[in-house]
Amino acid sequence: MVFIWVALILLVLLAVADLVVGVTNDAVNFLHAAIGSRVAKRRVIYWIASAGLLIGALLSASMMEVARKGVINPSSFDFTELLVLFVAVMLTDVILIDGFNTFGFPTSTTIAVVFELLGGAMAFSIIKKHESQLLGIDVHPLINTDNVFIILAGIVLSIFLAFVMGLIVQFITRMIFTFNYKSRFKIPFSLIGAAAITAIVFMIAKKVLGGATYIDAHLLTLLNTYFLEVLWGIFAFSTFVFLFVGLSFNVDIARFVVLFGTFALAMSFAANDLVNFIGLPMAGVQSFIAFSRSGISDPNVFSTSFLNNSIERGSSLSEMAYLLIAVLATLVMVLTLFFSKKAQGVTETEIYLGKQSTGYERFEASHLSRIIVRNALAFHASISTILPQPVTNFLKKQYRRAETPESGIDADGQVFFDTLRAAVNLVVASLLISIGTYMRFPLSTTFVVFMVAMGTSLADQAWGRESAVYRVSGVLSILGGWFFTAILAFVGSFIFVYLIYYGGWVMALLIAGGVAWTVVLTTRYFAKNNLEKRALKDAYQENFEASVETMQDSGGEQIRSNLLEASKIYLMAVQGFIDEDVKQLHQAHEKALYLDKLTKSNKEKIFYSFGKMSEEGMEAGQYYIQTYDYLSELVGCMTKITHPLYKHIENNHKGMTKAQRVGMQELLDEVSGFFNHLIHLEKERRFNYLNDLIAKQTFLMAFQDELRRLQIKRIQSGEDRTRVSILFMEILAETKNVLLYSINLIKAHRDFENASPKKRD
Repeated sequence: MVFIWVALILLVLLAVADLVVGVTNDAVNFLHAAIGSRVAKRRVIYWIASAGLLIGALLSASMMEVARKGVINPSSFDFTELLVLFVAVMLTDVILIDGFNTFGFPTSTTIAVVFELLGGAMAFSIIKKHESQLLGIDVHPLINTDNVFIILAGIVLSIFLAFVMGLIVQFITRMIFTFNYKSRFKIPFSLIGAAAITAIVFMIAKKVLGGATYIDAHLLTLLNTYFLEVLWGIFAFSTFVFLFVGLSFNVDIARFVVLFGTFALAMSFAANDLVNFIGLPMAGVQSFIAFSRSGISDPNVFSTSFLNNSIERGSSLSEMAYLLIAVLATLVMVLTLFFSKKAQGVTETEIYLGKQSTGYERFEASHLSRIIVRNALAFHASISTILPQPVTNFLKKQYRRAETPESGIDADGQVFFDTLRAAVNLVVASLLISIGTYMRFPLSTTFVVFMVAMGTSLADQAWGRESAVYRVSGVLSILGGWFFTAILAFVGSFIFVYLIYYGGWVMALLIAGGVAWTVVLTTRYFAKNNLEKRALKDAYQENFEASVETMQDSGGEQIRSNLLEASKIYLMAVQGFIDEDVKQLHQAHEKALYLDKLTKSNKEKIFYSFGKMSEEGMEAGQYYIQTYDYLSELVGCMTKITHPLYKHIENNHKGMTKAQRVGMQELLDEVSGFFNHLIHLEKERRFNYLNDLIAKQTFLMAFQDELRRLQIKRIQSGEDRTRVSILFMEILAETKNVLLYSINLIKAHRDFENASPKKRD
């Protein structure tokens, strides 16, 4: 009985943990459209989604059947075995989904749970087969094979269906309304918006009429009787409201559709996916209640076959208990929604893959993405030659954008795409998911929402020549991550079942402690990496005002900050090499790589917004770009210094000789002084003292030449003929480049200051 109580306590705790990591990952499904289009402030969006989560949680009872009998056959397990399986699945789910959250990858919690149950059941199949050979008993099938194949087939089918539906609906919508739809099409928008609202309400009502137990029976009867009339009333009322606010106040009707769609999709998520997080713990608690009432003292002989049947509400848990569980689950989800930084990271990944403008890209291009884009461009070119010229001209006209609202800045953040696409994303996705929920078919909300969003992005030509390879690579990475989820879920649950079955409650507690510690480590890792990613995204912000004043103030601060960081990296790298400190060299190399990315992103930001600069500032602007060119080269030298030094010490190669250490330490002290002088001169803009800096550079160049000559003599005498001698010479060469680029940088910055209109005045 010790294991039973330990397992029940773990299931309750893991239910809370799984809710947190699950909602962290799945929040993107109902938040991405509203946040990406900035239809309201983030907190308003969160509260609207929270209301949907509460109602969805109250309507999720029928989906709990999937956890009990959708994948496994409970009658083939005794009570202890079932708890072993449930604990193993929940432990696997927490660590797996948290790992994806850490890297900002949306994944399918439905796929995770299904394959975790499959992996655990497979482990029990092997265990029971082995025991049956010893005891001579029959082993019943543990896996509900037919149902599993239906679930997996539905999920795979939903990938293509969601993508195609999003593509087609968005294309038709854009052909009708174009990108310049605001202040126009009020009557068509009112009718289509009302139809979208009515369709969503229809699916919500079907869900309510199909399984709600918290609504008065008389009211449900009235709704069933006058269902069609109610829908027509909602359509008429919505049309009137949209026409009134649209014509009277010139309100963007699509905003209302997005907000209502956010509510509906959050509700569909809670109704459909809550089973993934608390379904197994609830089945475990219900099994314990049935075991306690059975009068059987040995849990190893108590059959859980009753789970094969639909459990009547109130037979194990009271109606109030179900209500309390739904409310508590909603509270956990809402708190996660408001305070989880990882949830924001996952949401941003999907938003950046669908943004209308170019700029910061979350993923690097891959070989496969290049092949796909190349063939897609060739196919597009061939289609363009076939289409009649009037059709081509019409398409170009409908996709012409007089303005780019998606690249603007709202009070609550950047706008990545317009409300029209956001509305299509939500309406199409919520309808598909609601249909699956009504049919008690556990669709993956992540699959559906993500593929709808990608389909609408493609239809909107968001994947242009400048961004297509990165976006396609991102989509392929997410799809690959889903299949990777299935493999890890299966293997993880398989291993945990074996360990817990033979290790008992002690092993269960040890694994739970390991999972908790892993979550702590991933949280620290995420916090560290999130700062770097945030800086890179800020560097790409499209609202950079390309004016001389901005370049003089914020631009000068960025240059100075990067110079200071480069000097620290040089000091860390060379000193770490002298001391043979592999940890310090690793930190220096990581900082150099990050600074290289940051510098390049800052430089690209300037080019993206340079067209906004007035002609008066163009002459000064070219010197500013030269400054960043030299800064980029200087930072590139840091990566060329840190990488070979780090690899040399990491591979435990021989360090520098005493003579080399003495020379390198003297050089490091002199270069550090040079950097201090350089940064002070740039900060104070005291360019009249540039000759002093050049004199310091000349001295350092001569000092390096002397160190090089001494090293060559040592090599010729046979004293130094190791790998470290090559690195010593490389440090001298790259240091020389650093000195040259530093002086050129200051000269370009001086020319920028002198050429600026403000300076001339």
